[in-house]
Amino acid sequence: MGLALLVFAGARAEAWFMLLVALVPLGDTLIVLRHGGTKAVAYGIHFTTAVAVLISAGLLFAV
Repeated sequence: MGLALLVFAGARAEAWFMLLVALVPLGDTLIVLRHGGTKAVAYGIHFTTAVAVLISAGLLFAV
């Protein structure tokens, strides 16, 4: 979906899509923390993924 959006709608539309996609790993972070998962997994995997997606969205907005 993201690649098709980038090709047919442009970088700005893709950036907005990535902002919405970043909500998924942020939600996963909260789920892991609330259900007894380790902070290392919550922040090291899920939160880091959300940050990477947000950085990608920022770079797409800059294009």
